[in-house]
Amino acid sequence: MINKDKKTSLVGLSYSLETGGAERMMLTILNYYATQNFEVHLILFNASGELLKELSSDVKLHKLDRLSVAKGMPKCLKVVKQISPDVVFSGIGHLNLALAPLLPIMKSLLPQTKWIARETNIVSIENSLSKYPKLFDFLYKYTYQNYDAIVAQSEDMRDDILKNYFKTDKIVLINNPIDIEKVERLAKEEPLHKFDKNKINLLSVSRLREQKKHQFMLESLTHLPSQYHLTIIGSGEKESFLKELTKKLNLEERVTFLGHQSNPYSYMKRADLFLLTSQREGFPNVLLEANLLGLPIVAFASLGGITEIVEEGGNGLLAPYPDCEALAKKIQEASTTAFEREKIVERTIQRYSKEIIMQRYKTLYTT
Repeated sequence: MINKDKKTSLVGLSYSLETGGAERMMLTILNYYATQNFEVHLILFNASGELLKELSSDVKLHKLDRLSVAKGMPKCLKVVKQISPDVVFSGIGHLNLALAPLLPIMKSLLPQTKWIARETNIVSIENSLSKYPKLFDFLYKYTYQNYDAIVAQSEDMRDDILKNYFKTDKIVLINNPIDIEKVERLAKEEPLHKFDKNKINLLSVSRLREQKKHQFMLESLTHLPSQYHLTIIGSGEKESFLKELTKKLNLEERVTFLGHQSNPYSYMKRADLFLLTSQREGFPNVLLEANLLGLPIVAFASLGGITEIVEEGGNGLLAPYPDCEALAKKIQEASTTAFEREKIVERTIQRYSKEIIMQRYKTLYTT
């Protein structure tokens, strides 16, 4: 039990602050608790990333200047030992896994510290696609229980760990929050690129990487009439491949690549439908943000919180993964459905406001 007569000291661990969902979640948590009578620290292995500029000045930043987790872990643990915090919170999958085998030693050195991991993916799927699947499965099965608590973002994530790795009562289900004020404020800005109001404007916002399966969006577009236009916001290793595929499918006039945009919300506010074709997710905040702005979703019913977020016919529609023809039909159906956008916004705030979610984290940190 943490002494409530003093500030609770919280240390967040992250490799960097690039613009990913896990990094943004770490930033949101630390910035929030820096305003809540917590003493907050952030240890970064590589002090890079666009989100660095959004880190509160009340969060004490520790830069390790290491290009890999393995090389930086000894220095990281030395800093943690010096801080001697009440809570250490790690929120990136590969960092969680690297830290887990070392926790028995750290617990002997810091017996008062509570160690918490926030899982970011469906573990069994993520491991199966890794370079060392058997090793990672072994580490999850036999070292991950060294944490005092494990935060699962979705029911799918929790159930995957319980089914494939170990039975435990340490898993706490906490969905991701939305920074409502920030999203609504930025959504009011005019976007740099204007949508054609004569088109039905489909929008995707994510990193262009393999698990997002943007190629299925492009294939689905070939099954839709020409008035459907897709705008893709994001950058990543699949960008060249997707642009080549767009040419191959003769979709160059129907697809716009905008690259990374620091403010995607102004586009969400003005689009007609939001698309997600991922093979798997953790708990996609981008869907919550789209719904907060009244934007309905069409997505594959993949693992990782998507079916928890999308209430069929209420705030969007789902198609079976990876059926592109079915997805195209759902897109057409959604474009003619009279979604009650105000109710979508209200329901999203009720379920995912930052105040509600952060109270759950506070309970976890302080009990």
